[in-house]
Amino acid sequence: MKQEHNAFSWKRVLILAGAVIAFQIGSGFATGQEIIQYYTAYGVEGLLTLAVFFGTFLYYNVNFAKAGAEEHFEKANDIYRFYCGKYVGTFCDYYSTIFCYMSFWVMVGGAASTLNQEYGLPLWIGAVILVALTAITVAGGLEFLVDAIGLVGPIIVVICIAIGIITLFRDGGDIQAGLDAIKNGTFEGAKAGETIKNAGPNWLISGLSYSGFALLWFASFMAALGTKNSKKNLYYGIIGGTIAVSVAIALISFAQIANINTPNADGSIHVWDAAIPNLILAMKVWKPFSAIFAVIVFAGIYTSAVPLLYNPASRFAKEGTPKFKILTIVLAIIGLIVGLFLPFKMLVNYIYVLNGYVGALLIVFMLWKNIKDTFLKKKEA
Repeated sequence: MKQEHNAFSWKRVLILAGAVIAFQIGSGFATGQEIIQYYTAYGVEGLLTLAVFFGTFLYYNVNFAKAGAEEHFEKANDIYRFYCGKYVGTFCDYYSTIFCYMSFWVMVGGAASTLNQEYGLPLWIGAVILVALTAITVAGGLEFLVDAIGLVGPIIVVICIAIGIITLFRDGGDIQAGLDAIKNGTFEGAKAGETIKNAGPNWLISGLSYSGFALLWFASFMAALGTKNSKKNLYYGIIGGTIAVSVAIALISFAQIANINTPNADGSIHVWDAAIPNLILAMKVWKPFSAIFAVIVFAGIYTSAVPLLYNPASRFAKEGTPKFKILTIVLAIIGLIVGLFLPFKMLVNYIYVLNGYVGALLIVFMLWKNIKDTFLKKKEA
């Protein structure tokens, strides 16, 4: 990157914060499906899930940025060996690469479901558009990637926050009724034994799982940013991005709670069982707005899909080479096929949740290394 990026710059901070926001706000977040499963499903205890996420997300991203800035890893995925040692670190390296690629499938499924639910378009259209845009962006390299998604991310989170505020201002009186419906399992249109999907048995497990899958996304990405940006710019960007994402989560979650049994236009689905619950919230704000919001959701999916495809491509080929570009196209096409054949809600529930537990274990390794290094420094002093 340019030398000017080594000096403190509020403009650079905003772009980096935007990149953090954009990476985190993917198909699961922008559609609302992720928020339903990790936060809304627990009612008011979803705030405790959010507290777990906020603390751990801030902790490990600052650590990744610091390690990247100080160690200058040859490959960003070396961050895993730095924290977990040769053998566990190598396993985590390959595992995280596979997980990021699996998460790219989720993005493809989310893009397909978004345009299908709102416009009635065949699933393949949304998937093909996303895959084409993502492959083109990844082929441009890391700097182009960060600048592209860093500009889109803040716009998306501001609109999500606005939807949450408007919905709560209008429907805030229905929050208690929504909490009661979640607690008692009284969901409109539910068949026998059917209930809202959740990410874990309780809010703590859900919070650790949510932090864990995000960790596997951000580890190599943040380490790479750490080598090419000043630590101060990146730290401020991480803090700002984390606060913005957390505020958006809280607002959207309570907006969903207040409208948990609100149906879509034809009454076939409700917020609690919709693939894209945020489209129903957008429709309630202003009916024509849901058509506009579908495009915004699609943009949110794109901003996460890009680094998720970049991760496996850069792991096995040097950025900018013909091999890198060919691999990017091949991985994008495979992701297109898988994302079209597996249901979106199933992708979110299985891929995010199960892999989140692995990411949570990595936090333990990070804590252990931080504690060990602190004691060593004190001993040397």
